[in-house]
Amino acid sequence: MSVDTYLKGKNTSAYAQAAHGDVEVLVAPSMARWSNRITIDIKRGLLGRRFDVAVEHQHGPACQH
Repeated sequence: MSVDTYLKGKNTSAYAQAAHGDVEVLVAPSMARWSNRITIDIKRGLLGRRFDVAVEHQHGPACQH
């Protein structure tokens, strides 16, 4: 997973968007193509928010297992 919080001037039109509350996740086209479900979970803690992104996928040509 890659995290980029500075998107000014970047073309994100090819990415699928998933949102949960005020957190927006951009999903790469290749990941969206092979995914059955993408789950976003946000937890608040003492040091701020933590979020987990889980991807359920279907097996295809790009699958490594």
